[in-house]
Amino acid sequence: MQRNSFVDTLRVKTVIFGSNVIVGDSERIQMSATVLAIQRQQELYYGFEAPFQTFPIFSLAVPIPPVTEQIRFQVYQENPVIKVSNVDIIGMSTSTVMQIGSTKSIALESRVHHTRQLDPNILKLGGRVPPRTVAVSQESNVMPD
Repeated sequence: MQRNSFVDTLRVKTVIFGSNVIVGDSERIQMSATVLAIQRQQELYYGFEAPFQTFPIFSLAVPIPPVTEQIRFQVYQENPVIKVSNVDIIGMSTSTVMQIGSTKSIALESRVHHTRQLDPNILKLGGRVPPRTVAVSQESNVMPD
């Protein structure tokens, strides 16, 4: 038996950096985001902070443990309807998906490297640190059902 999803109200305030809101079914969702977050005393952004290849976190293989045991289960769905009144989301960021519907396969990946480039002399004087500068690379792939 297939289940249907009904949502009366969906409110999403912010969707950024490779995130998606999907209404409906999909075969496959594959999303990834790589983020280089640099914090400085001054709000400087040079446009090309550093190549992502410089940082090993962005090129290491994701360790996926092998499935070594068979899992058998039986599903009984007494009610073929999923009913929700309200969904309120403040924000979604960095390879996030919110879906009303079903998906057969989902693969989401987010890699973030934080760097602080701070001047110790300013820190000694009690200088405040402004918000960081962020460089983002993102990729999304949603295959409809």
